[in-house]
This record gives sequence, structure tokens and C-alpha cells, in this order.
Amino acid sequence: MSSEKDRADERIDSLHKMTSSVPGWLERNEGETLYRLARFKAPIPTIVELGSWKGKSTCWLASAVKDRGEGKVHAVDLWSWKPSGKPLEHPDEVFDEFVGNLQKFDLESYVEPIRMKTVDASRKWRRRSPIGLLFIDASHRYTAVREDFEYWSPMVATGGYIAFHDVNTWQGPTKLVSELPKWYVKVKTKGLWVCRKVLEEP
Repeated sequence: MSSEKDRADERIDSLHKMTSSVPGWLERNEGETLYRLARFKAPIPTIVELGSWKGKSTCWLASAVKDRGEGKVHAVDLWSWKPSGKPLEHPDEVFDEFVGNLQKFDLESYVEPIRMKTVDASRKWRRRSPIGLLFIDASHRYTAVREDFEYWSPMVATGGYIAFHDVNTWQGPTKLVSELPKWYVKVKTKGLWVCRKVLEEP
């Protein structure tokens, strides 16, 4: 009889194969980290993702919520960007592909898209529930990463987690994680830079 660890490993293998068809820059070990945090570690099954693009990381997170049996992924993005820098053929081009990827894997009901700037979305969030896992992967400019952290981190529950993408490869998130206040403690993971909020903010 397989152990829980074996079953989780098998599930992660299947998710890696599933998400390989979704465009994006998330490595397998990074997807695994998001999955394990959202499914097993987050004290509250409320997940917020800042920067979703076509949904590669969203699919990992939504699969974790689905397997956990509770919760929701709140995906915040404008869906208005192409890596080529070329204009969109129509305003919903990227958003439609994002939704299509969720539908393809039967994950749409586990995700709430929030189509607005990340800071604007944070102002509307304040009436909602505390966050168990916050994934920061929107603009990588330092000022933007700092704004995302400052506006969203107060809503992360004590014991909750914040994951940052592209630390050590992009200057913005790399600088930001070197400045975190003392109530965040780095957590060792496979890929991504993750910290846990261990104290209430003063």
C-alpha cells in the first residue's frame, strides 16, 4: 500500500506532465513547492496569486486546493501583456487563454480571477478573509515588488506563507527579500524563495 508521500509524489509527477502544455516560466520544483504549500502547509486555504499570465502556476495552486478539498485561488492580473512586446490582437486574448487552460484541466471552479492592478486589488481585499499563501510573481521591478509586499503581506495570516518567484535572477525580488522585517522567517524549499510569518505585525 503506497504511503501518503508516495501518493503526493505521484500526483506531482502527473501535475508536471499536465502543466507542461501551459506556457510560462515555472520550473517543476517551483510548481511542487507551490502545490505542497497550498495543499499541506497553508494554515488557511485562501491562496492569492499576484501575476498569473496564462495560468501555469495557477494550475498547480488550483490542483492543490482541489486535492485539499477546500479553499480558493484568487488570481490577480491584468492579462494585458505579451512577452514579445507586440500588442494584443484583442483585449481578452491572454485572459481567454488563461481561462481556457483552467477549463481544460477542470480547475475553473477553484479559481477566482481578479482583473485589476495588484495594489488596487489589495484595497478591495481588506474586507475578505486572511490569506494562507501569497505568491508574488507580478512585475519584477523593485518598486512594484515592494508595493505588492507592503500592500498584501498584512493580510497574510500568522503562520501563513509568502512565496517569491525569480529571486537571485531578477534584481527586484532579490533586493526585496533581503529587506524583510524580522517577523518573516525563510523556509527551505525546492525552488522559489519562501518565508513564513511567525509573528503578528506590530
